[in-house]
Amino acid sequence: MKYYLGLDCGSVSMKAVIIDENDKIIKSYYTKNHGLVDTVKKVISNLQFDGEVVGVGITGSGREFISLLIGGDIIESEIIAHYLAATTLYPDVNTIIDIGGEDSKLMIIKDRNLTSFAMNRDCGGGTGAMIESISHRLGVPLEEIGDTALRSKTKVILPSKCGIFAQSAVVSKLNKGVPKEDILMGVCKGLVGTYFTMLAKGKRLVGPYIFQGATAKNKALVKCFEEELKTDVIVPNNPELMGAFGVALLVKQDFKGKSNFKGFDVENTNFKTETFYGWNCTNKCEVTMVSEDNKLIGFVGNRCLKCPSEFKVKHKVLDKKM
Repeated sequence: MKYYLGLDCGSVSMKAVIIDENDKIIKSYYTKNHGLVDTVKKVISNLQFDGEVVGVGITGSGREFISLLIGGDIIESEIIAHYLAATTLYPDVNTIIDIGGEDSKLMIIKDRNLTSFAMNRDCGGGTGAMIESISHRLGVPLEEIGDTALRSKTKVILPSKCGIFAQSAVVSKLNKGVPKEDILMGVCKGLVGTYFTMLAKGKRLVGPYIFQGATAKNKALVKCFEEELKTDVIVPNNPELMGAFGVALLVKQDFKGKSNFKGFDVENTNFKTETFYGWNCTNKCEVTMVSEDNKLIGFVGNRCLKCPSEFKVKHKVLDKKM
């Protein structure tokens, strides 16, 4: 039996799955991102597995960097990964809703083809990070927000287009004695309103609808989406793993060569990074040089080929022991 590894390396969390030839998830792991190097070491170590991994797919904002560290075979955008996961599990899906830690996404499907998508990366007001920040402010554990909000009895209107304004309004409501459950439901309703304003304006949305990402575990958010859409919204069994699952499916489908995967024993590998700037470059590249046990393994972040080449010449760096 052959196995495939998929990693979703987001700015807030890192998710990973191992699937078999029948697309069944054999192992999975989810953790908060406390720095890409340390976090990927933790993730890979916790996926220790005796089977043969013949392909590694990586998605998320840290995909290029993580691919260098562990030996990725395919890197792909979150949009494609989430789309592939959703249409594999739910072939009739027409609309995919995804709210990540620091972004949100809307994907529109027709006949299993991705016809359009929209992303919000500019404002934290409609993301999971805002909910997490407010949960800390209110002293309510993140995993209890949904159940707490569902106990709300009084409607509260909060600004949600800006995360800073929303937090300020939450403090104001709390100081006035407004119950936490009413505040949290107001936050959830505001986030859903912001989602549709920023991503769905002018678009015709039809069901079935699927809500993916870790925030889909928030039952109050699901209820708010259902009220807005006036229909049921499907939440997968493991919504937080859908990106990792999708990119694992992709590498299984598209990668046919010998895998670059370096294996599960990465805990003691010494990765180092050095960032430099292409001040004379028209792109003003911010480039990170990555080394493994003092050997250069690559560059990430450059928007041209000139900057890495100049750095190598200037510092006499070769693709060998430094």
